[in-house]
Parts: sequence; structure tokens; C-alpha cells
Amino acid sequence: MLCSNPMFERSLFVGAHLDDIELAAGGTAARLVQAGARVRFLVMSTSEYTSYNGIHFRDAVVAKEEGQEAAATLGVKEFDVLQFPAKDVENHSTVVEAINAIVDDFRPTMVFTHWPFDTHRSHANTALATIAASRYYNSVLMYEPITPAGRSYVGFRPQLYMNIDDTIDLKLRALRCHRSELEKYGEQWIEGVEARSRYRGYEMRARYGEAFEVSRLEAVLA
Repeated sequence: MLCSNPMFERSLFVGAHLDDIELAAGGTAARLVQAGARVRFLVMSTSEYTSYNGIHFRDAVVAKEEGQEAAATLGVKEFDVLQFPAKDVENHSTVVEAINAIVDDFRPTMVFTHWPFDTHRSHANTALATIAASRYYNSVLMYEPITPAGRSYVGFRPQLYMNIDDTIDLKLRALRCHRSELEKYGEQWIEGVEARSRYRGYEMRARYGEAFEVSRLEAVLA
């Protein structure tokens, strides 16, 4: 089955860490899979994390296993994890070219990435590097950040909405696959994500939604 909307026929989702894509766009990714689109996840880091005070929260092997399980829950089969440091994904030529290689291999009709004003520097740098790596592609959407990453001095502008009424359950199930993160943040993590989705749904006269800011967008007539 082919995706009925050629704009999304080959959709590449880029995240700095394992769980970022599911948080921001898990419902959209699942909807696109169900619509017959080819969906690929690209994660920039193994997502191992140790705090400044030495507390170790997440092992790389565990994070990847959780990420693979989450992607499978959404129906995503194409899944790449790069080896950049979780806290130090940079807007650097090596990062841009690593994304560029995936972009040119996949040739996406739509690229999803982080928002460049995100207060998590690896998120912001991933956004800038993705926009640079996708410079020959005409459609790039940016995720809405969620607390604590989204507490920026610039306001996110929701410009494109996706109805996820039929995939909110898959989105939340995928987040629960990230058991190490759920242990860290608690049940409020899931509740907060669901509440955000409910609010965006209310704005678009649906039950649940996800919102994106447009970097650039090519109009495609079927």
C-alpha cells in the first residue's frame, strides 16, 4: 500500500536521543506507517547518560533495546542509531555529513527534526545539523519540545497539526517501552505527554493531536 499523500510518502524522523521521536511525534509516525508511508528513524546518540554529579541514569545497550522496542510498537522497521555523545551532539560538519548520508540514501519527501530553540543543546544542534543536511530537500518540520527541554526564551509556533486520535495509545505504549526514562521521570512523564496531545487535539477540533513548526514545506498535488 502506498501513502495517499505523496508529501509524506518517505518520512525521516531525526532525534538526538532514544525516546525523543516518540515524545514529539510518535502518534504521527504510527499514523504514517498505517497509511502506507515508508518511515525511518534516525537517532544521533546511544543515549547513555551520566549526570554532572556522577549519577548514572541510562546504559547505552538498555537505551537501544528500549528504542528498538518502541519503534516496533509504532510499526517502524527502519531504525538507525549513530554514536555521537548524548550530551554533546554538535552542529558540526561531521554531524551534518552523518545525517546527510542517511538523507541522501533515503531521499525523504518529509524530514522531521528538533526545534532549534530547544533548551537541550543536543536537541538544538540536531535541529540545525538536520536542516543543513536536508538543504536540497524541500520539506522539513520541527518537533514541539516538551518540558524540561522546551523552556526556551523563544515561543514554539504550532503551524502544522496532525490528528492522532487513532494512534495516541500506540504513542503512549511506545513511551512506556523506555522503562529507564519512565523510572527516572515517573508516571507524570506519560501524563504530561498525553495532556499536551489532548491540548493540541482540542486546538484542531480533534481528541488528540501533535503540532509541528515549519522550517520549509513543499506543496504537493496528488
